[in-house]
Amino acid sequence: NSKNCYELDLESIKHWNHNQWKNELEKDYVTAMGIYSNNSILGVCVVHKIYDEAEIRYLSVHPSHKRRGLGKKLIYKIIKKCKKENIKKIFLEVSVKNKQALKFYDYFGFETICIRKKYYKDGSDALVKEKKC
Repeated sequence: NSKNCYELDLESIKHWNHNQWKNELEKDYVTAMGIYSNNSILGVCVVHKIYDEAEIRYLSVHPSHKRRGLGKKLIYKIIKKCKKENIKKIFLEVSVKNKQALKFYDYFGFETICIRKKYYKDGSDALVKEKKC
């Protein structure tokens, strides 16, 4: 639910406020997958699907559960679901400063297709990445 996602977000990347989470999860074209343990959310991935394309809008794992393969499980599930739903391409954007995320997405075959200059608040560039399914 939006409260759990918001609480995870507060502990990790601080991407959306609670109202943004609520609005995001109510959209028809949004798929959200989470990993839970004992009713606590450990990781979540939010994907927008439009026609035969998908965009990963959010992916995070709780800081106390990083480096345990949970992010990989989420990505594998998203890729599998996209293939099943005949999605041809998956997109995402990531900061050039986020070296750990860049390695992570490269591992799954995401390739940079363009750069959004000074896209983030801190002035860093965003890499738009794509994976063909």
